[in-house]
Amino acid sequence: MKKTRTIVALLYAVGCILVLFASCRDMSIDTEQRRAIIEGMFPIDTVDKFHQWDLLQSKTVTVRTDIENDNISRVQLLSGNPYEQEDVEILAEKFAQVNDNVTLTAEIAKTENTIYAAAVNRKGKYYVVPTKGQGSVNFSGNNVVSSGTLHEPTYQMFTYLFEEDYPLPGDFDFNDVVLRINKSTPSANMMVLTVTLAAVGSQTQLAAAIRLKDVDFDDVAEVNIAEKERFDEDYPIERYYIDNDQVYVRGLDGSLIINLFEDAHWVLNPVTENGFIKRVNINSRRYEKENESAIVPTKTRTYTVLLKDGKTFDNSLSSMLDPFIIENNGGLNMEVHTYRYKYDEAIWHYTNGPGDEDDHVAWALLIPDSKFMYPVEEIPIGRYRNGEIYGAYSRYNHSFGQWGRDCEKSLDWWKYPTKAQVYY
Repeated sequence: MKKTRTIVALLYAVGCILVLFASCRDMSIDTEQRRAIIEGMFPIDTVDKFHQWDLLQSKTVTVRTDIENDNISRVQLLSGNPYEQEDVEILAEKFAQVNDNVTLTAEIAKTENTIYAAAVNRKGKYYVVPTKGQGSVNFSGNNVVSSGTLHEPTYQMFTYLFEEDYPLPGDFDFNDVVLRINKSTPSANMMVLTVTLAAVGSQTQLAAAIRLKDVDFDDVAEVNIAEKERFDEDYPIERYYIDNDQVYVRGLDGSLIINLFEDAHWVLNPVTENGFIKRVNINSRRYEKENESAIVPTKTRTYTVLLKDGKTFDNSLSSMLDPFIIENNGGLNMEVHTYRYKYDEAIWHYTNGPGDEDDHVAWALLIPDSKFMYPVEEIPIGRYRNGEIYGAYSRYNHSFGQWGRDCEKSLDWWKYPTKAQVYY
């Protein structure tokens, strides 16, 4: 009987997947049916219908640089006081002079309350003052810190997690591609993106790119790679996910697309067998096993985007970047974006839009942590079905599953890994 039930359950699951795949393009199945199929196979049994899968909040501060007798050149919003702690991140930055009023907006984790405003002179000296992340601040009070051992801040970095198989349900361990990305703007018409490929928890070919949604392709003068070679230099197979061999291309909406790589496996582990790329899980298990898994160094590339004369970058928020992966599913090249851009098409046309395929499930997540520990293979990031909480982030009241059920709860889940079930 148990064997029979298992077979029936397996056939039912396969049937659901086939129906789901067809339903993404079959107008005879309505939106509610489609949503029920997808959410019925997601690790969380009751997803908050208002969920945007967003861990960030915006903070806007106007900074007055009232610091006399110093050559102020920049103002910043910081995640901490760099005279008191290490690993402080620059959340936002603009150029400024003495007695300027500069408004900056940053996006930080919803769990954070206090951020810091800083004025920086041309020699790199910091004047730092705490702020609640709203209203105005200046440097004329007694709470300004400007001396001590300075721990040089670094630019805010996010971790992006991607699940393959969209629009089909995967195993939702969110480690199929793991990217860590930060951004800086050394001048008004220059942006620098630092991109690290950390893991490939998949055995199928996956490409990746970054869309700068608010940057017009025609405004770009050039995009250079500091390391002088691409992520997948000397790729031995014809490219087809992004068939243009250029570092950057025009998106379907006319925006700038930075071409990261055609094949994630080749980036981290460029090995071929009998003319084929060897595909094993890379940096997603804590052990190496021949023909199954490998542990290798991560790889980083630094892209400098220079705009044409007279053009400037208007949007300084790192969270507005749109990194995505590209997969082949059922003969179609499909993109996997974070939920904010889930139904956007950057390079390939494959969807009927959110009105036809809407659901509340994410296949990619943005985590406000540069060192986020992603799940190891076959461990879901967080399961909550029928009262059972399980997975890599499953501590009660701090779990991914509870956040999935209620987008206002367990907002700090990403800080509470189950060490035996994450990669570190």
